[in-house]
This record gives sequence, C-alpha cells and structure tokens, in this order.
Amino acid sequence: MGVIGSSGNAAGRPVIDRSTCTVCGECAAVCVGGVLVKCDREIRVDHSAPFDCIACGQCMMVCPMGSVAVTGRKVSPADLVDLPPPELRADFDRLEALFLARRSVRRFRREHVPRETIDKVIRAAATAPMGVPPWEVGILVFHGQDKVRALAADTADAYVKLLKFLEGPAGRIYRKMMKKTAREVLESFILPLGRALVDGRKRGIDYVLYGAPAALLFHTSPYSDGADAYIACTYAMLAAESLGLGTCMIGCLPPVLDRRKDLKAKHGIPEGHTPRIVLLLGRPSGPFHKGIRRPFLSVKYR
Repeated sequence: MGVIGSSGNAAGRPVIDRSTCTVCGECAAVCVGGVLVKCDREIRVDHSAPFDCIACGQCMMVCPMGSVAVTGRKVSPADLVDLPPPELRADFDRLEALFLARRSVRRFRREHVPRETIDKVIRAAATAPMGVPPWEVGILVFHGQDKVRALAADTADAYVKLLKFLEGPAGRIYRKMMKKTAREVLESFILPLGRALVDGRKRGIDYVLYGAPAALLFHTSPYSDGADAYIACTYAMLAAESLGLGTCMIGCLPPVLDRRKDLKAKHGIPEGHTPRIVLLLGRPSGPFHKGIRRPFLSVKYR
C-alpha cells in the first residue's frame, strides 16, 4: 500500500528493462525510499519498503540507459522531458536580478492577459517541488476583470459577516481568549483590513483583488500539505515576472472563503478542498525604478 492521496493509495510501479539495464546502481542510489535495491547482478524492486513507491520519477531521470519506467500515481515515462542545456539556465546573477525586480503590484493596466501567457505561468508552477507526489494542489483561473471583480465582491461581503461577529459581544469574548500575539495581529491588522475591504465595496473600489485582469486561486485537497500551494504559487509568481507581468499574492481571501460553503461552491472550489492563496496577474500600470533589500528576522550559522 502506498501513501494515500485523492486518487487512492496505490503505489507507483517501477519496472526495470533487464535487456538494457547495466546495473550501474544510479536508480537505487537516488531512491531514498529503498524501493529499488542494487544486488550483485540486478536491480531489485522491493515493495515492502515503508512508503512503497511514491512515483517521484527520479529513478527514471537518472538512468543513463532509459531502462527504468514508473507508472501509477499520475506519472508515466511519457512525462519525462529533456533537461535544458546549461547555457539556457539562469545563473545566480540573472536569477537574483529577476528576484530584485519583482514587486507586489496593486495597480494594473486595463489590459487582457492572454490565456497562452497564463498557461505558461501554470506550466512553470507545475515544476515546483511537492511534499509527496502526485500534486494535491489545484488552481482556479479567474480570467478576465469581471470574473476577478465578482470574486472580490463576494470576499468583501463575506468580511461583513466576519466583522459583525468579531466586533459583537461573542467576538469580544472570543478575542479575550486568544493568545496575546494573535489578538494583537487581529486588532492591528485583520480588523482594520476587513473594515477597509468592506468600505471599498460600498464605494465601488476593489481593495481585495485590486481590479486585476486575472487571478489564480491555489487550493489543496485534504491529503495535501498546505505548504505545497504556497510553493507552487511562488513559482508561478516568478514565472509571471519573467513574462513581464506584475503579480501580488493575496492572503486575505482564502480564510473567509473557506468558511463559506456557498461561495466555495459558487466559484468552483471542490468539496473538501481548502483555498490557500491567490496570485494576481496583470500588466503593471507603471514601472519601478528601484528595488529594495529586506533582511530576515535573523540568520545564524550553527
């Protein structure tokens, strides 16, 4: 039995082509789960390994003879691609230049983002590492300003009910029971933010998604590590930057949306899935002339 996921608990199925395998052992060396084991004269498949085969595919990727084929868990040899040559890969300076140029954009041109461009962003995001394959992350694409505004309006309306609770008698009792730091964040950020979103809604101003022409909502199945969605979103953000798009991660939407089954159904979030993060996409309304370097809270070598 393999690791459980939304598609079941069947393990991957690695098969060795004995006619071409040279028993070099590269596949066994990269298989940290111990499913592939190098013996004297062959590579043995051991399905009694603790997690069995999770179908990460690394054994196929390292085999110099192409003698390993893994199927199951939404992977097959057809998914393999040739790696780009070193000269096409970004060196550190180019990569850091991309990172430095990226800013959180909240002012967008009223310019359509082509589906082909969004597809490229999603294709790049799919290369992000995940906890255990296959992906348990889904993406909802809100393509077009009208669809993004509708999602933003529903979010602002959801904050009306949330504020009514938090600012009412029961909410005040609830806030007193919170840990000090959580209460400070709530009172100094969450409540003022909610009020601003609601006020903007009344005045016809989108403070939720800033009138972006496109938005990607990342959601996860019950079997996912939520971090997978944030990692995939980060990859998408950087891919969009490389394509000349402005981006902004929005975290205020998923928590209130997750509490509203009606809105989750309305916007197509699968039952049982958790909305995690939203990425705005669009052409920035103006250029930035400077970047900024921010330090971590702390960096210590041990």
